[in-house]
Amino acid sequence: MVKSILACFAHPDDEAGLGALIAKYRAEGAQATLICTTNGDVGTVDAHHLQGYASIAELRRAELQRAADAIGFTEVVTFGYRDSGMMGTEDNQHPESMWQAPLEEVTQRVVEVMRRVRPQIVFTFNTYGAYGHPDHIKINQATHAALEILLAEPEHPQKLYYTSIPRNMLRIQLTLMRLLGKDPRKSGRNADVDMVAAYEAQDAITTRIGVRKYQEVSWQALQSYASQISIPPLFRVLRKVIGPLLFGTTTLSRAWPEHKAGELIEHDLFSGVTVNP
Repeated sequence: MVKSILACFAHPDDEAGLGALIAKYRAEGAQATLICTTNGDVGTVDAHHLQGYASIAELRRAELQRAADAIGFTEVVTFGYRDSGMMGTEDNQHPESMWQAPLEEVTQRVVEVMRRVRPQIVFTFNTYGAYGHPDHIKINQATHAALEILLAEPEHPQKLYYTSIPRNMLRIQLTLMRLLGKDPRKSGRNADVDMVAAYEAQDAITTRIGVRKYQEVSWQALQSYASQISIPPLFRVLRKVIGPLLFGTTTLSRAWPEHKAGELIEHDLFSGVTVNP
């Protein structure tokens, strides 16, 4: 049995932040599967990005595949739900949205993937959904529920991690926003993201893994999402300097088994993991 990783996310581009980490473990022989539950079709897209594509969903799926290829995922599994948008919006009430899908249905689909690829390591968002996105919250719930089911079976996942940003980096972001006269509680393109709540919801960092050798992979993954991520020209010029700061280390919060008081910071996902032959 080989080392196996499963990333459970909601939208095309959610996986980009783990690009260097996945590339590192793929280079070391691990298999890596990505679940992307929605088409990301509610995202705002400038018209010129849609040239050659029949819909936003088709464009986002193409971007997802380019990013997954750059990162080196073994397989991408899509569930095809409609993007739910943020809480309180019409998109959130759409009957085909992920938020409206029964949790049991989403959970069962995650279970099916887990049984097939038998991951020892699983990633998803924290309980707040990173910045409160309903689809992020739903995949967190479904991943936890799937893990509970799998625990009664042999070769079940052995660790569950939340993606995480160091709180000091978020504090800097909040400070800069305030200095620029921006309200951090009304962030994002549609002013519907509360960055203060996102900061408060961050779990403690339990895991730091050096991935500097693979940081270019994260850059390539981000570039795959031209319709969603605008990279400032200054960043492009300074990326050799900024890159190691942003992508040189991946930080995570281990959700299960719970990180115990006094336990040292992890530096390897597979530390303490049993990989049966």
